[in-house]
Amino acid sequence: MNRWLVATLVFSFLMSVARAEDYRVTVVAVLASDRHKTIDPKLAQLAEEVRKRDQTLTGFKIERTTVETIPLGQKKSFPLVADVSADVTVVSYDPKERKIKVTAKAPHAGEITYTTVPDKFFPILTRYQTEKDKDHLIYALAIKPVPSKDKADEFKSKSFE
Repeated sequence: MNRWLVATLVFSFLMSVARAEDYRVTVVAVLASDRHKTIDPKLAQLAEEVRKRDQTLTGFKIERTTVETIPLGQKKSFPLVADVSADVTVVSYDPKERKIKVTAKAPHAGEITYTTVPDKFFPILTRYQTEKDKDHLIYALAIKPVPSKDKADEFKSKSFE
């Protein structure tokens, strides 16, 4: 009888681990310029790092921020500027190590696969320049797991007991 109970618990645990999870993906499109020196305060650290590679870029502004929830393994297209977009896929998540493997692809940047931790922005410099002002496109990604409804309900019920 105990074997059946253990087998049932193990099966339930494996099913909950195998269940597809959703991830909140934030994509920020940044335009960097050599025509002005205005830096959005939210981009100060990014600007500092980018200027280590290209000192001619002196101005940085946020063009667009998009937040979407996508399931594990599903590719989603995120608009950046004009008709340019980035395709993002959450490849895997290791809850023990708290590491997320992501693949991102944008025109003029190629495809990149990397591992990150939740809520940390990862910037990707592209070779794309806007037509009018020749501003350089940089985009940054942050991903975090979204707790399943069951886990959130369980947390709520435990929090108020």
